[in-house]
This record gives sequence, C-alpha cells and structure tokens, in this order.
Amino acid sequence: MKYRSWSAGAIVGISLLCTPSVWAFAKAPSQQDNQHLSQQSEHSCEVVLAKFNKTELKSQLDDVGQLVEIIRSLNKNNRLPSYFVTKKEANGLGWQPGTPFNQIPALKGKSIGGDRFGNYEKRLPKGQWQEADLDYKGVKRNAKRLVFSREGERYVTVNHYDSFAKVPVCQ
Repeated sequence: MKYRSWSAGAIVGISLLCTPSVWAFAKAPSQQDNQHLSQQSEHSCEVVLAKFNKTELKSQLDDVGQLVEIIRSLNKNNRLPSYFVTKKEANGLGWQPGTPFNQIPALKGKSIGGDRFGNYEKRLPKGQWQEADLDYKGVKRNAKRLVFSREGERYVTVNHYDSFAKVPVCQ
C-alpha cells in the first residue's frame, strides 16, 4: 500500500478550505441578493435599451448592442467609443462624403460620430448637441443617429432628424 506524504503547506491549504468564511462564498444567493440582482438587471442598459428599441423605435435598430456600448461609454467618461471619428478626422484619412468607409483601409470598422448637431429645426431642447451614426455597416450611411449632450441627454432618430425618441436612463 502506498501512502502519500503531505507537506505542511498542503495541510494548511486544506484546513483553510474547511473554514466557514471560505464556504460562505460558495453559498446560494439570499432572497435579498436575488432582489438586488433582479433590480440591477431591470435597469441594465441591455434590458432597458432592448425594450426601448422594441416599443419606442418599433425594432428599427439592428444592433442594440452598439447602442448599449455607446450609452455606457457616454455614461462612464462622456466620450464615444474609440471606433468613432469626426468628419474632419475621416477627411484627414482620405474620406470624402459619399465614399463608403469600407473602401478606405484606415476607416474600416469606424463610424462617424462626435460632430456638432445644429438642432436648427428646434426639435430638441436648447443646448449643445453632438451626433453619432447608428447601425453603420461601412457602406452607405443610413438615417439612424444618436444625438447627445454633455449634460447626459440622449435621443435616437431613425428617420434622419424628422423625429426623436428620448433614450431612457440605464446602467
């Protein structure tokens, strides 16, 4: 019969695994934990914006995940994700209006965003607005935009600024 020898470190490690504080991490979540998780998920951008797309936008956004990513980036640091470039930046990389981004190597995977939105028709409250393309696939720009302010207001238009839907707050 073979006996395995145990080092002092292994014995200490095993005895630590048997302590109640270590096993507390492995216990099932309490009802209070579950309620907290449920409330968090109800307010998560994934849940809130999927519902917004379905009810307010009549499911016209193809990529709700992109909107989630943009809103979270704006919530966190008041900036668009790094794949957005302004029209001026795009011009500097060889773009001319009407040219698809996927035809310009430096702009593949990028979208236009961060430029000033004038709000000349006064369809939004007074303020300073910026815009970002939504659902851009690198070919022809569509009519979908996120219009946002530094004060945290966000609106989506799916019809090139004819109407706007206010984006609900999410986490």
